[in-house]
Amino acid sequence: MFARIAGTVILSVIVFIVVTLMVGLGVLWLTGDVERGAVVGVICGLAAAFTISAVSTAVGRNERRPRSRAGDRSGGSEDKEDRL
Repeated sequence: MFARIAGTVILSVIVFIVVTLMVGLGVLWLTGDVERGAVVGVICGLAAAFTISAVSTAVGRNERRPRSRAGDRSGGSEDKEDRL
């Protein structure tokens, strides 16, 4: 569990840095305004990092759910363990 949280944090930080730099430099190139580029870059970087974190959390929650359809498993003892 700790590895999953650490992985999500590292991925979010990497996405934040990459998106911030790319968007910031793009806005700087288009407008020539350093402050505007920095502000827009940071806002977009934060939005991307939060999105990555939310998607990772949603995927993690979905993996923990037991399979409820009858055709998903053979019906052995594993089904009882999944429902606990």
